[in-house]
Amino acid sequence: MLKSNRSIAKAEAAKLDLSTRVNVEAQIIDARAVAIERTRFERMETRYAPWVAATSWRQHLFGFLGPLDGKVILDIGCGYAMTPIVFALAGATVYAVDVGPKTIATNQWFAEYKGVADRVHLHVGPAEDLPYPNGMFDLVYGGAALHHLQLDRAGPEIARLLKKGGRGGFQDPLGHNWLLEFGRDRVAYKDKHPVKGTDRPLHIRDIEAFGSHFATYSYRGFELLGMASKLLRLSSDARLRRLLTKADSAVFDMLPYMQRYARFVVTCVIK
Repeated sequence: MLKSNRSIAKAEAAKLDLSTRVNVEAQIIDARAVAIERTRFERMETRYAPWVAATSWRQHLFGFLGPLDGKVILDIGCGYAMTPIVFALAGATVYAVDVGPKTIATNQWFAEYKGVADRVHLHVGPAEDLPYPNGMFDLVYGGAALHHLQLDRAGPEIARLLKKGGRGGFQDPLGHNWLLEFGRDRVAYKDKHPVKGTDRPLHIRDIEAFGSHFATYSYRGFELLGMASKLLRLSSDARLRRLLTKADSAVFDMLPYMQRYARFVVTCVIK
């Protein structure tokens, strides 16, 4: 029960060169993507409004990014969450990248299945080195992506790709809460990934260093008391879950320092 699911210790992962990191991550994400039955994707909620409304962190992040219709958006580390398709259905032109070729192929299939393949442009490669011209994107999104990257390279690259005044929003796990980190790595729970690779949950210093590449940045923690929602398996519209979310918001407003012990952080930037 207490055996770590990490294939590489966090300290060692931090020392890996980009090519090695990409190879490790590609194997892990592709194994996950191909293991999912396509019927599960077919049942996914892809309507933008209810998809955003399902979690408080999405409401915050996409409230910051603003309407997607007519925008050109870069989705880094898109994985198998099918966010490129959600964004395309909302009216955006989407460029999505991931290191897993099979993962990208799954996104391609789903884009065709949903009829938006003409607005979803997919690329296999690391977010630290992308083939797009300067200032190409109105928006950049990363769902659980930054904590997989070499941020000293990813920060300048994302800043290069954003238009002047363009916005970026990123959601990632935080690593200050040692009890939470122990659970992530060593405690069995429902839907836990069997193998983790080079990911390293963010610390506030990481967010500050990343944010320094932009004109402005801010961050907000999510799920401190709200972590009980996962333990209790509460639905997104459960009354107790809503109360826990409100309680977290009150705690973070009164004691901003407590955000670092939350489960997630949303980082927002403007170029």
